[in-house]
This record gives sequence, structure tokens and C-alpha cells, in this order.
Amino acid sequence: MPVANSGRLLASTVFIGALAAAPCIARADFIYARLVPGAGIQANGASSTVDVSADGRTVVFESDANNWVGDTYNGTRAIAVDLDTGVIEAVSALGGGVFRGISPVVSGDGRYVAFLTLNSAYGPNWQVLRKDRQTGALELASANAAGQPPGVGTEDNTVSISADGRHVAFQTTASMTDRGDRPGSDVVPAGSSGEIYVKDMVTGQVKMASVASGGSASGNCSLQRHALSGTGRYLVMLCGNAMVAGATSGQAYVRDLVANTTELISSSASAASGSSAFVYRPAISPSGRFISFQNRGYGGLGYADGASETSNSGVYLRDRQTGTTIPIPRPAALPSGSYDSCAASAVSDVASVVFHCNYNWVGPGAYPQVFLFVPGYAPEMISGTPGGQPGNASAGDSLAVNASGLSMAWESSASNIDPGDTNNVSDIFVLVEESVLSDVIFADGFEG
Repeated sequence: MPVANSGRLLASTVFIGALAAAPCIARADFIYARLVPGAGIQANGASSTVDVSADGRTVVFESDANNWVGDTYNGTRAIAVDLDTGVIEAVSALGGGVFRGISPVVSGDGRYVAFLTLNSAYGPNWQVLRKDRQTGALELASANAAGQPPGVGTEDNTVSISADGRHVAFQTTASMTDRGDRPGSDVVPAGSSGEIYVKDMVTGQVKMASVASGGSASGNCSLQRHALSGTGRYLVMLCGNAMVAGATSGQAYVRDLVANTTELISSSASAASGSSAFVYRPAISPSGRFISFQNRGYGGLGYADGASETSNSGVYLRDRQTGTTIPIPRPAALPSGSYDSCAASAVSDVASVVFHCNYNWVGPGAYPQVFLFVPGYAPEMISGTPGGQPGNASAGDSLAVNASGLSMAWESSASNIDPGDTNNVSDIFVLVEESVLSDVIFADGFEG
């Protein structure tokens, strides 16, 4: 049920110096806005878990508010907003009826949205659906080649979709298919968190992605948001067990679903076997070239050449083309003596990284904020007020960036960013370079 909305943004124009100076990111005409159901209308419930399309035009999120499209459903629904036309749509809907939808992720052009639902009409427990916003069709993504959902459902924390919308990734403890490089069924180890699968929505084929370089299933990998590359060829994952020979436990890997190979990501020249501490929350760029991830060090940042827990943010950037890993500098606002302060991230095709930091460590009255890192420049806070003050509540529990690095979105509970914010719940904020709304911008491809 799409709804046209010409007053969707309450915006201030701001200048982001790092973006203006960075290669491939040339303009400084940015719109900083909070998404709302209409001019002068506050969302009457909390909104969170945001994603943005690769072309920067479509923002999707989950919301408890029922006034985005005027539905009567009493629960959380998946919402899509077209920043160009102002059209708002309840994605978790069929035939005019809205139903439960959480953790939505969007394809590169905004046409397809995958999300989790708890709806017995689609199978037991949590299942993953894919919505075609052009035709209105809903398809079960968490299904085997025969179209059957896993009897135990899927993990209810995340889902990922490729930019072409063709591939959807999910995690389940059910045995769904073979390993890709070896035909035959798999047995999911008892007590494991399941395996990661990728469904081809065109052919119906399901491939296991949580596979070690030798072809064995791990039973100890987890799926994150922003896990699939643009064509669905590459998937980034966290694995407790070693997935390549000689790797240490708790590392990030990329599975090539075409070549059937597994690659260690959380490594560097000084630590080829991986980080000396566990890695968390990896994200992959649409091209598949760049990976961002968090490392919880406690002094154990052995792979980060020349870095320590007091000089970097705890978020790292991996370039798969050059094989290098760099630590993202600690934002100047954070205390230099602390560690493990920054977490969730998303990465663009130009290697810019949007990430969340526990800004509240600065002192009483401060809250976690969202920062932007462009290689060669210091991280800059983007979740503050137009005047540069931090938001007065937590920001960045979920966040996203598009392929060109010119559109960013995050959730925030702050009420001092937009003078008209009076709903006292978390909202979705966007920072969009104006030309993105009329021109689709992509960097040179890596994936091929």
C-alpha cells in the first residue's frame, strides 16, 4: 500500500568536509533529515533496523508506528521510503493487509526487500520473505529447492540480500541443501547455531555458505547484516571454528559461492592466521572488495599493524584486492585510554565506513553516536545536530551506507537533531548527497 508523501523529510543542509575532499566523492550538498510519515506528522511508534539501497534512493526499516500508511496492524511492520518520489510503502503487506515484518534489507535499486516474519501462513517460527515492490509479489526465501520452509524456522536476528535482489541469505539449524562443492545432504551439529544458506530466487537453488576451505560444514558460523555482495557471489560471515588451515578461532571469512572457496578476512601482514582476539559484525561492500569489521581487543589487536587499543576505534577496513587491513582511527571525541568502543559498521564501494561508537564513555550526559570514516581523513560524527553537537540519546544501533558512499542512514533516539521531533522514540535519519536522488553513482566494480 504505497502512499505518496511530499513532506517526508524534515531537513537541514550540512557540510561534510571529509566527503567533499575524498576521491570519488566530490560534492558537499548534503541533505540531513529525519524520515516521518508526512509534513507535520510524527511517527507514533519507534523505528529501527535500517538499510539503504545501493543507489541511495530507497530506505527500508522496521517500525512500530501504524501511521506511515495508515494501517491498523498492532505490531512491527517493514517500511520502505522512496527518497526521490516520497512514496511510502508497508512492505510486509499483502492484499492491503499489513503483517509482522522485521530486519528488512533492500536490493540495489530498491525493487526487492527481504525481511523476517513470524507468520504461520509462511511456515513455523521465523521465516524470510522477499517482496517485489514492482509487482507486489511475496515469495518465501527461506525455503529449499522444493519450496519447503525449514521446520525449525530461521534465526530471528538477521537476513541479507544481494544488490541484484536475486540472492537472499539466512541462517537455520535445519538441513537445507548440499555444500555446493560436494553433492549430498548435510547434518547440522547438535547444539549449533545452524548453518548459513543462500537462496537463488530465480533458479530455486540453495547453497550452504558456512563452509570451510576443505569443504566441511562448520556448524559454528553466524550471519550478519550487509553480508552479501552485489551479485550474491561473496558472503562475509563470522565463524568460531577455523575455516582455513592455520586460522585462529573467532574470525571473519568471505565465502566465494561461485569458486567454492573460503578466505580469511580478519588478518594482516603481521598476523596471517587472524586476529589474536575475537572479531564481530563484519560488513561487505556491494562490489565485494571491502570488508569492515569490529575487533574486541583487550590489548589483543595482534593483526593491526602499528595500531593499539588506545589509538584506533576497534573497527577495521580490509581491502580484498590489495590484501591489506587498516585500523580506522579513533574519533577525537573518544577518550584515548579506552578500547573496544566502536562496533556496528557498513562499508561502501569507495571504502568509506559508517560506524557506531560508544560516545557515552566521554562522560555523563553523552550517548553513542554514528561516525563516518573516509580513508585519509579523521572520522567525523554525523549523528549530531547541524551545529555539530552530539545527539541527546543513543544513535547507530543499526546503520547503512550505499555503494557510492553518498547516502547514509541510521536509527537514533535523539530529540535535538530535528526541532520538530516530539515523539520520544527512535527515528530513522538519513544523510543524502542531493545528486544521488537523480543520478545513480557507482565506483569501479571489483566483483565482475
